Amino acid sequence: MNSELSKLLTRLNAPVGVKPATREHIAELKRKSEAAAYKDHVARKNKKLMDLTGLNTHFLSCRFDNYICERKDQFDAVEKAKKYCEKFSEYSALAKGFLFSGTSGTGKNHLASAMVNELVEKNHFVVLLSVMDLLARVRESYKDPSISEDKLINDFLRPDLLIIDELGLQRGSVDEVLWLTRIIDKRLYAKKPTSFITNLKKSELQELLGERAYGRVLESVGLGVLFSWPSYRGKRTGGSNE
Repeated sequence: MNSELSKLLTRLNAPVGVKPATREHIAELKRKSEAAAYKDHVARKNKKLMDLTGLNTHFLSCRFDNYICERKDQFDAVEKAKKYCEKFSEYSALAKGFLFSGTSGTGKNHLASAMVNELVEKNHFVVLLSVMDLLARVRESYKDPSISEDKLINDFLRPDLLIIDELGLQRGSVDEVLWLTRIIDKRLYAKKPTSFITNLKKSELQELLGERAYGRVLESVGLGVLFSWPSYRGKRTGGSNE
């Protein structure tokens, strides 16, 4: 430290031993500050995205590594789900989602929730909601003049991936099928993938939805997984693939 700088520090009442920072040190501090700010921004963004997913609290902790696998087809299902997440940009460009089908309690929601958590961590906006919740939002719009059909459709277009759970539990009315078909159509045209979870067999789903809606569901699917193993419910006490 030169004498002039030493005198300046003395006049400023700087503590003894204080040395001016070098440009390199300042640059390093700036880099660390920017890195910390970016990390905080990503964390806040991920939290906001997670708050919007619609995941039940029960499924927030679902991950690929805590999905219980005891059979080859279960391991295959997990690998397919992982690859879908890894290649999400490719599936998304083609507006292709997935279809998980099988009886209740076989782990469809656990695996779908694991995919939601994985994709949100990669900054994708993903929403999982039941078909009944989706149709409830449609019915609410009938009572609220501030919610136009265009606004409602745009809300359903926002997610990078929309997962419709419990497909088949709706009443199957003409109005419900028309709305479901319209939402799927709009997302297809917008190159936004839509995915489905159902307890119904293909023939049952086809009968409920009708040819046109069922055809649009199939057109939206780029990955299908049949959960053909027995239910986990009541089988384990330390956790399950519900």
